[in-house]
Amino acid sequence: MTKSKTALLMGAVLLFCGCEYEVPLTKEPSVAVDSSVLGLWELIPDAGEEKEKKERMMVLKYSGTEYMIHYPIGEDAMYFRAYPVKIGGVQCVQLQAIGTHKGSPDKEEKNLYHVASYQLNGANLEIKLLNAELVDDELKTSAALTRSFKKHKGHKNLFINPGTFRRVEK
Repeated sequence: MTKSKTALLMGAVLLFCGCEYEVPLTKEPSVAVDSSVLGLWELIPDAGEEKEKKERMMVLKYSGTEYMIHYPIGEDAMYFRAYPVKIGGVQCVQLQAIGTHKGSPDKEEKNLYHVASYQLNGANLEIKLLNAELVDDELKTSAALTRSFKKHKGHKNLFINPGTFRRVEK
């Protein structure tokens, strides 16, 4: 059975695509975490692509409305605070970069936020990022970002660049 909740969660695809924002879509978590996405996930390489090293992502429950995401696990680790939100009837996940294996980002560093959606299909998790061609990543306020998001909420390409992970079983 396909679970088509789209409430984000991953930094996974974030390494492969731009789609970064200086401000959050919304600042407050308002939706409960989805326990079905918690755990260890492994990126499924694109067809014909072989990865020397498996890229893994850990999704942990931080609070009733927030996730802690560690991706990729290893030397180039990135850490994200993530929380499900619902904007204009669209469920997605707001991600905030909180650090890397080298420490916290500089205060002046911009592009610390991402917005994504996900779809859980059996043991696979597909993550898509907000399309910066529809919702401009140059917007400077949360209010402007939210207005643009709502304007394009029905567009079939609101979220793009899918990356698929499989659950790692113990």
